[in-house]
Amino acid sequence: MTALTIHQRTVLQEPLTGLQPEMRVADVIVQTLKELGVDTFYGVPGGAICQVYDALLDAQGVRVVNTRHETGAAFMAMGHAKVGGSLPALLMTSGPGITNALTGLAAAHADGVPLIAIGGEVPKKNFGRGALQEGSRYHLDILGMVRSVTKFSAEISNPRAAATVVRKAVATALAGRQGPVFLSLPLDVSSERVLPMSGSSRVSTHFDLDLDSIERAAWALQRAERPLLLVGSGARHPEAVRWIGTLAATLRIPVATTPRAKGLFPESDPLSLGVFGFGGHPTASRYLEQGIDTLMAVGCGLGETGTNSWSPLLQPSKTFIQVDIDAGQIGKNYQVDFGLVGPSHTVLRELVSRVSRRSTRAPELSGPRYLDAQNLVDDALPLKPARAIAALQTRFPSGTIYTSDIGEHTLFALHYLKVDEPDGFLVSTGLGSMGSGIGAAVGAKLARPERPVVSICGDWGFQMMGMELATCVQNKAGVVFAVFNDARMRMVESGMSKIFGRVGEMDSPRVDFAALARSVGARGLNIRTAAELEAIPEKWLNSDTPLVLDIEIDPASAFPAHGRIAQIKNFAA
Repeated sequence: MTALTIHQRTVLQEPLTGLQPEMRVADVIVQTLKELGVDTFYGVPGGAICQVYDALLDAQGVRVVNTRHETGAAFMAMGHAKVGGSLPALLMTSGPGITNALTGLAAAHADGVPLIAIGGEVPKKNFGRGALQEGSRYHLDILGMVRSVTKFSAEISNPRAAATVVRKAVATALAGRQGPVFLSLPLDVSSERVLPMSGSSRVSTHFDLDLDSIERAAWALQRAERPLLLVGSGARHPEAVRWIGTLAATLRIPVATTPRAKGLFPESDPLSLGVFGFGGHPTASRYLEQGIDTLMAVGCGLGETGTNSWSPLLQPSKTFIQVDIDAGQIGKNYQVDFGLVGPSHTVLRELVSRVSRRSTRAPELSGPRYLDAQNLVDDALPLKPARAIAALQTRFPSGTIYTSDIGEHTLFALHYLKVDEPDGFLVSTGLGSMGSGIGAAVGAKLARPERPVVSICGDWGFQMMGMELATCVQNKAGVVFAVFNDARMRMVESGMSKIFGRVGEMDSPRVDFAALARSVGARGLNIRTAAELEAIPEKWLNSDTPLVLDIEIDPASAFPAHGRIAQIKNFAA
């Protein structure tokens, strides 16, 4: 059976091959996942999931990553899926193991990231008896909890159907708008011995494209005088990225991305407006403020972070074209003229084939790209976040994968990093969970060890998820963690100050993250100046030993006010 990548939209069903009679269910599950292309398992072992971990000992060509927390495991799986091309698995034990992973599953669901999660469960014969860490419907009802944050969730209750259920789960994770799936595996079921049954559980992903609407949308784009392409993370498919570039170049259409899609269109391209939304660029805002007559949004949920709190500037005067694989997204927040439902790369291919002429339009994209651009070269102390980012980026080659955690530093990273690679920037804004960027960096590095990975994070988020540094050390994942340390929750502090004019306790004792790094076997450096960033030994930046840069950041630095603060202030008045 051909291994599947996360960009494939259907699972070809074939009878299982090479399975011996009377296999343990846990072995059947591992073998089925292997044949479907799953080669990396993230998680924390425990009693209820022990049969699967034992089965993995006999599996060839798989990697098991023992993390320090199940949430971290889920975030790692997300980072892996975004850059790795293969579907990752998440393993956890019953009860608290699964509840610990819920935030990560919710983040994957919100971002549309595929992964398969398997949670152990107490033996079925003990359901309702108050077994330790029981999650059955008679106690915690884990399936009930998980259902709202996954595309598909089920209990493997029939040992003979285990392979079929796994195939259905994987197909569902990869079909349509991708996302996480969850399987509950009772301990007594996982240990049963069965003759695996071949079968089929095809999930149809055929889309009947509305070719007439695509034709008319192409015509509207060709006639537009002030068009805009807004690219979201739903356009991450490699072919979609290519067709977006072709369309923009052919019709000379300026392109902006949402925060989560940063880099899907090269930011060094003359047609790039940069990011619109939270952390966005003045180039994008100015272009919109001058008015647009046609907007084509590709793979955008058009939620709060990607629209700068649903800015009316995105409503064009003539034609709004929305491309999305999920029909439920069409027209959700803006009045749409053409809703083109289908995979972004397929719709774009058909649309580009209907563009009959090349435009000679020369759009005016004048004016500064950055807010407070002088901060990029300002060596005053304490160090400004913009200066730290500029100095940091000079040390890494093109092709580097940057991740951002969630906090004030997120806005600076979105704004001041220049990213040209489609998978060169990862941020989880669907749920916006602190710690997500730290775990994602580890998963990205394990999936793509040949590429440098830099995690930009804050001191508070690193205190939440930073012990996954030990996971890096154990697995020789040489991530560089740039901890922007201002010893406070700066984003919350800044927002509450602007909304209420006062704040409570938002600072914390300063943690020496460099010393913490050394204590677990990583390298650590305390950084106060841009010159110190620029002087880091090259061999430390290209090593399988992780490096923590504890960067002392100006605690007074705050990104200019954005739409979210105004939204909250409306309800706090």
